[in-house]
Amino acid sequence: MVKMADYIERSVTRLDEVAARGLELVEPLVERFTLSGCDALRIVASGSSKNAADIARPLLQRSLGREVQVVTPEAFIDFEHAQPANAFNVAVSQSGYSTNTIAALDFMAEHDLPCAALTANWAAPISEHAVCVFDYGVGVESVDFVTMGVHVLVCYLMLFGIEAGERMGALDAAEADRLRECLHVVGKACASGISAARALFENQKLALSTQAPAIFVGNGALRGVAQEAALKFSETTKVPAMWFEGEEFIHGPEMQITPGYLVVIIDDAGGSERLAGIARGIRSVTDTCYLITAHPEGVAHEVAIEASAPEVYPFAALAFIQYLAAQIADALKSWDVHPYLDAVDDAFASKAPGYDESVHELERRAATVYGDSAGA
Repeated sequence: MVKMADYIERSVTRLDEVAARGLELVEPLVERFTLSGCDALRIVASGSSKNAADIARPLLQRSLGREVQVVTPEAFIDFEHAQPANAFNVAVSQSGYSTNTIAALDFMAEHDLPCAALTANWAAPISEHAVCVFDYGVGVESVDFVTMGVHVLVCYLMLFGIEAGERMGALDAAEADRLRECLHVVGKACASGISAARALFENQKLALSTQAPAIFVGNGALRGVAQEAALKFSETTKVPAMWFEGEEFIHGPEMQITPGYLVVIIDDAGGSERLAGIARGIRSVTDTCYLITAHPEGVAHEVAIEASAPEVYPFAALAFIQYLAAQIADALKSWDVHPYLDAVDDAFASKAPGYDESVHELERRAATVYGDSAGA
């Protein structure tokens, strides 16, 4: 059976494949967006897809020279559809079965809003609710706790921003080429994050297995990584997990910290003395406080990851977080929810009918593509 950790490891080569396809992969969305005449971009997504969009958002906004919003489907329907008025809407659902994303697409159709949908599953119901649906290149990922799909979506959105921005004149050719080169090495950065997570877990296995509350801190694109970290730890290890930007963290949330809390502070891409100082302070309260950084200074609580450019750095940090969660969940066998929650799961299903069957089909395809022995 292919497991979550296997998909994180496969992200390394999958990212290389997506970057190599470049324009071919994003061209349909680039063409639709550039011809739309819209002067803003709005990405509508939830869960890991929203977190991926938040990671890509800074580069997207800079490359496109336009406002870029990332909103949940509920917020979009309730009020976020109003401004900016002339925005192109991109709804994202990796499974293609997310009922809230489908509802947002229906709202777009009812109000004649320019839009497109991104998915990894053309055969899913999302195809029945969108004017045009594009595959963003995930391939096969059968585990509910998506990881490879998060990496691929970040890469796809960045590629889209580079190609569309250059075509519209918002991004000059030299900078576009530099950014393309960056995306050709994100697989290597991803591998660095995996290696760092393996090493930390091996050295701190007991401390990391206490199932204490967890807090993740990150700014800018790394805020999206912190969001995804909180989601993944909640899903897999079943601990209360929160995320904050650096300054928001020390404006109240830090007051809850006691010895044993897991606190992971993701350094800025260029290095931040402010975040490093916060990490030093929190480390005096809990031994399980770590600073993830590409600029290590040899301090015991630092976890060094490698990244050749600021645009590459989030992929290393994301892989680190994902792999650490997978290792802890494997060690604690915490994958299943409490039986009382499992008994009422159907009462608040978030997927359209047929989702379970689609997962079984993905599992069959994964066994064919990756082999039955993977992850065993």
